[in-house]
Amino acid sequence: MMNHPWVDFDALRQETDLVIIPTGAVEVYGQHLPAGTDTIVVTHIARLVGERLNAPVLPTLPVGFSRSLGDFPGTLNISTPTLMAYVQETAESVIAWGFKRVLFINSHRGNVGPIGEVSMELQETFDVRCAQVFWWDYVAGLVKDIVDSGPHAMGHAAEIGTSVMLHLQPDLVVRDRIEDQTPKPLPFTDVIQYKGMHHRSDTGVVGNPAVGTAEKGAEMVKRGVDRIVEFVESELS
Repeated sequence: MMNHPWVDFDALRQETDLVIIPTGAVEVYGQHLPAGTDTIVVTHIARLVGERLNAPVLPTLPVGFSRSLGDFPGTLNISTPTLMAYVQETAESVIAWGFKRVLFINSHRGNVGPIGEVSMELQETFDVRCAQVFWWDYVAGLVKDIVDSGPHAMGHAAEIGTSVMLHLQPDLVVRDRIEDQTPKPLPFTDVIQYKGMHHRSDTGVVGNPAVGTAEKGAEMVKRGVDRIVEFVESELS
């Protein structure tokens, strides 16, 4: 959307009532991946989905709720009320132009709850339907047959995240810093504990990024995008 004149946006809104809003984060992502990994990845994914569905993609909301990662320099954080207001007012801007289906593609766990609250509020206030895809959990469920690090494949800056970045932005991956940092088992994992990332990792990595590959990343992106398109065409149409 940012790269097109307003008249193109005006023409597109006559063809579809679907709009895509990507949300990311800027935070610690290990020693080998950029702090903007979540934002970089979700921007690519949203663009690919938008092209497939012929839907406008709004500018990515780059900073999210990353309080638990705040011990690491470079992590940016906004409060949940601020995030919710930003997301809601952005969505309302395009709802005012006639969009009735709002798809949030989100790449940061801390944003999931706030976006959910906003989605419910939007649906109660306007004649719209909202849905959210949390990219990392979403794609993890689709690629169990191609990962090699078991349950930690989905870990922070681990196999899946590294593979996707090696495919999408290999120039930003510092390969000589990639190493296995699979964490030791923690007690009481069935209890939600509010501890920062530093309690599990000294670098922001929770898993083994060393088994990540660009080839795996390409397949992960393909499966993820295909599944999102399938969802929109069957359930959000």
